Amino acid sequence: MKPLTSRKRIALLSLAGAAAGYLFLHPYTMMVYGLYGHSGAPDGHRSFQRLLTTIVLSFHPEMLLMGIPFVLLGAVSGMLLGSWISARAHQIEMEKKFLAVETVRQLTVTLAHHLLNAAVGVGLAASWAIRKEQDEEIRRRLEAIREDARRIEAVVETLKTLDTVATERYIEGSMNMMIDIRKELMERLKRSETEQRSGRPPPPFRRGSP
Repeated sequence: MKPLTSRKRIALLSLAGAAAGYLFLHPYTMMVYGLYGHSGAPDGHRSFQRLLTTIVLSFHPEMLLMGIPFVLLGAVSGMLLGSWISARAHQIEMEKKFLAVETVRQLTVTLAHHLLNAAVGVGLAASWAIRKEQDEEIRRRLEAIREDARRIEAVVETLKTLDTVATERYIEGSMNMMIDIRKELMERLKRSETEQRSGRPPPPFRRGSP
């Protein structure tokens, strides 16, 4: 079941407040007035009959105009309550996103320190071997190794630039989730490929900061 949006929550609580104002607050006010609004202090059987009569009459069509203020009062109360709940839910959601982003940043620093440094070494070694190697088959394999090393660097750099954290399932039907960076990663790799095709040298490998 999808969670209620802020607008739907406010609308539902406003309707609930309006209904409560008409069905409960309105007859209650008339009941109190019927019991204590007259001179004297009637009690006993006559008071009970008056109470029942007042409750029934409060829903008579002629009393609709008197019920409208209670409907409006209930609707405003429900709207204010819904606004407060929505604001609180939004605040909690923003705090969760902030914690998630901070966790990703800490993870990125760790990856940059360990994984990225290893990728730099592999990429540099592959580039050096490509310049020395004459066999085309071996060169293609070395180029694949170099591109994989650059992909690792692109993943780490993409994680560094994340402002929000979106997740997706690792595989369909799995309960495990992973950070969704597919779009940002493909854009970064596409820019790198465009630069290489235009004749610009690929960006140099950078050692990860500790």
